[in-house]
This record gives sequence, structure tokens and C-alpha cells, in this order.
Amino acid sequence: MLKALFVGSCVIIVTIILAAVLFEVAGRTLRRLGSRLNGKRALKSIVVLTGALFWILLALTLSIWGWAFVYYSLDLFDHLEPALYFAIVSFTTVGYGDVVLEENWRLLAGMTATNGLLVFGLFTAFLVEVLDLIRTNPVRDRNE
Repeated sequence: MLKALFVGSCVIIVTIILAAVLFEVAGRTLRRLGSRLNGKRALKSIVVLTGALFWILLALTLSIWGWAFVYYSLDLFDHLEPALYFAIVSFTTVGYGDVVLEENWRLLAGMTATNGLLVFGLFTAFLVEVLDLIRTNPVRDRNE
């Protein structure tokens, strides 16, 4: 049980730091990109929001794959595919229950779900920041 708590805590710390770093880099990049777009406001909004969504997808993918590799490296699954499936189901807090961990490691499933909630909270905060960036720094149309 303590080993599961330790492993889960380490993975949560790593994924939160990874997401925070990715979002900081994305925020700076999107601000720079947004200030360079001299086109219409709609184009700027689409480009910046699409870029933000791709960064979120990258952070989400890395987090889920990280959990899958942890499950696989601990020999909790024989193949990577069920480890990835379990990571996705747990991280997104769906928790179908069709695949479960052995008793000594089942706390990891709850920790994976907790990590998912934290990362999705970061996603929300990041999207709010991006939308604020788009609204507060509009590029003026040439015809206005």
C-alpha cells in the first residue's frame, strides 16, 4: 500500500510539473504568436485557440502515457494496450471497472483519477487565460 502511494504521488508530481511547464511555454508562445498576427480578429482567435488545444492534447497524452508506462513497468499488465486503456479510463475518471488492478496496487487507480482531475483543472485555467488573451489583446482589423 505504501509503495503504491509513493509511486502514485511521484507520478502525480511529475505530470503536474510537466503540465505546468508545457502550459507556461504554450502561454508565452501563444502570446508571441497572437501579437504577430496582423490579420483579422477571427483569424487570431482561431489560431491561438487551436494552438492552445493542441498544447492541451499534448499534455493530456503525455500524462496518460506516463501512467500507462508506470502500470506496464510495474508488471500490472502483460501488454501495453491494456495498461493504456486502464490509464485512460482512470485518468478521465470514467472507471468502467472491467479492468482492475491487483489489491496491492489498486490505490493507483484512485491516484490516477485524482491526477486527471488536477490536470483537467489546469486545462480549464489555461483555456481561461487563452480566452482572456484573445479578448483583451484584440488585433484591430484594417477596415476598422
